[in-house]
Amino acid sequence: MKTIGILGGIASGKSAVTEQLRQLGAVVFDADKAGHQVLEMPEVKEQIRARFNSGVFDKDGKISRPKLAQLVFGNSVEHRGALEDLEKISHPHIGAQLKAAQAEAERSGSPAFVIDAPVMIKAGWIDQCDYVLYIDSSYENRLNRAVARNWTKKQFDIREAAQEELEVKRNLADVVIVNDGGLPQLQARIRSFWEQLIANSPGHRGKPR
Repeated sequence: MKTIGILGGIASGKSAVTEQLRQLGAVVFDADKAGHQVLEMPEVKEQIRARFNSGVFDKDGKISRPKLAQLVFGNSVEHRGALEDLEKISHPHIGAQLKAAQAEAERSGSPAFVIDAPVMIKAGWIDQCDYVLYIDSSYENRLNRAVARNWTKKQFDIREAAQEELEVKRNLADVVIVNDGGLPQLQARIRSFWEQLIANSPGHRGKPR
């Protein structure tokens, strides 16, 4: 089984790529979804309350992700420190879920396991990948997709600033997939990657990182 990491800017088309890989037979680990589940864990709630106070909880006692996002996404020292603290709380739990999902995919005989995680580099999960795909899309196209999801330009720029620079992600990639056309073009490029390096490859352990 090959492990594939997905990198790219916000709204670059990573979800479309992971869905195509899923349809081709891969098992996909969605770190964002796992992160939402982690925020429901009692021990995580306790740590969040201790670090960020009760103001980030809603009336039902659940963590309000919009309220938490206001504290951790921004350009100030306080925002960056809050994000680091949140990641120290959540990443070990997400990493445990990733490890379990990867082992289950291996047991099931899946040809590939996909890690879709914006924090893949920061969390060190990139070291588990045989291949890293960078989804390349222009700023304009990515912003237009984000706006179509009801994001503002300010929200887009703040979230993007909280991630690694795009050039850093590109330089870590084994394969660059351009996504500035339509969905059929993107799907064709993913199929080509799959056929050349997954379905018909005797083995590949990736480049040293």
